Amino acid sequence: MQRTLSCCALLLAAVLTLSGCGEAKKAAAPRQPLPVTTVTVQSKDEVHWLETIGQAEAGAAINVTPQAGGRILRVNYKEGDFVKAGQVLFEIDPSSLSAQLASAEASRRQLEDELKQADREYRRNAELLKSGAGSQKDFDDAKSLRSQKQAALAQAKANEEDARISLSWTEVRAPVQGYVSKALFNPGAVVIKDSSVLASITQKDDIRVLFAPSDRDLAGADITNETRVRVFRTDGKEIPATLDYIAQTYGADTGTRTLRVRVPSDAGILPGEFVRIRYQTTIDRNAYRVPQRAVKQLPDGTYALFVLKDGKAVQTAVEVGLWEGKDWIIRKGLADGEKVITDQLIKLQNGTPVTERAPAAQPENAKN
Repeated sequence: MQRTLSCCALLLAAVLTLSGCGEAKKAAAPRQPLPVTTVTVQSKDEVHWLETIGQAEAGAAINVTPQAGGRILRVNYKEGDFVKAGQVLFEIDPSSLSAQLASAEASRRQLEDELKQADREYRRNAELLKSGAGSQKDFDDAKSLRSQKQAALAQAKANEEDARISLSWTEVRAPVQGYVSKALFNPGAVVIKDSSVLASITQKDDIRVLFAPSDRDLAGADITNETRVRVFRTDGKEIPATLDYIAQTYGADTGTRTLRVRVPSDAGILPGEFVRIRYQTTIDRNAYRVPQRAVKQLPDGTYALFVLKDGKAVQTAVEVGLWEGKDWIIRKGLADGEKVITDQLIKLQNGTPVTERAPAAQPENAKN
């Protein structure tokens, strides 16, 4: 009897076990595909841009220095005036140089009279020698004296001209046309010839912008005069610009390379003004642009992303380039038309079933 009860218990347990397995199999429903968002990629040439700050300078900024020393009598302009070449900007006291000119003129007149006397003596001795009434020595002495007076008169005339030029320099004129700065010396101040800087003149019709990217930023980029450069004012307005100077060395102290662009004369940029510079460094040919969030770095340091293929997420190794805004440039690993998964990445594994989520409706105001 006890054996019969044991057999019944074992049979009941087996029936319950089989029933439980059937229910478990019945409860294991098929795994639903994970809805994901994708972006379809298309290859194109991707230009890489870097941004830095540049400062404008005048193509020609000329210092005004006096060629005559003395005390300033008058300043004949206002700060910021547009002046023409040759316009008188400063007047220096001419008293001393006027006296020098008067002295030179007197010396010249005296020597003219002396030369006339020497010439008369020469002619008289020449006639006497010809008639036999004079000596050869007297004639030679008269001839030498006339030559000396001629040379002395030539020197006196040169001194007079030099004194006249020096006197004219007491009117300090603009060497070029342009906008003149504040006078650095006021009337009454004494200035030194060829040393004191009285003012500077800026020519705004030739404005250039200097900037100096580092060797790290350039990263071996081949910068030429054909390199594209964009200049932006602080208000965001873009100004046409062309690269016109490229330093052939890096600064030993700063590790930077000086570049310069030329902007139109009517750009409205003032010398000393700071502007934003965007310049092209490299071009990735036939590259792809994907959101940064779609790319992940693997433990071995390489990069990968998931591509939607046949209803599954397929992990694909890629070669990445540089960042551009919120996107990452992909150099290798993708093909035109492939769909890159951009979300649910933490839940994805290679081969995970996925389904493409319908794109969200674009707001009307976002279409414009």
